[in-house]
Amino acid sequence: MSMIPELPFDVMLEAIVCVLLLATIGYCAVIDRRLRAMRAGQDGLRVLVHDLNTATERAATAIHRLKETNDVTGRELGERVARARALADELGMMVESGNGIADRLASIDMRRVARTAASQQPQPQPVAGPRQAPAQASRPAAAPQTRGGLDMHPLLDALKRAR
Repeated sequence: MSMIPELPFDVMLEAIVCVLLLATIGYCAVIDRRLRAMRAGQDGLRVLVHDLNTATERAATAIHRLKETNDVTGRELGERVARARALADELGMMVESGNGIADRLASIDMRRVARTAASQQPQPQPVAGPRQAPAQASRPAAAPQTRGGLDMHPLLDALKRAR
């Protein structure tokens, strides 16, 4: 006889089923721990996705505000550029007008200088006859031309230097 008492077949089968059930329970416990860890990670992932969604919405709002600000600033800048161009054109016309006035004043001054130089040249004296005092000797030296009490030569000189 053998050392192992002979157990009825039913008991042996039930013992094998019990061992397999214990193995199944152990395996289920391991799977349960893994599922809990995965769910915890999934919850963390949900929080991460929610935070990412919130950040994306904030970024979209900020981009929209930047576009609006850009449009407003662009319009204001365009208006300022248009005003600056108009002022530059007006200033250009003023400079042209001032140059024309300066040119006319310079030509008037040159004619006066030429007339003054011609009148200051000595007149030919008759060879015979009494000596007469030159007519210019009795006249004082030509004073600078004035307009409204202002000396015109420094004004003309300043206009010439400014060009």
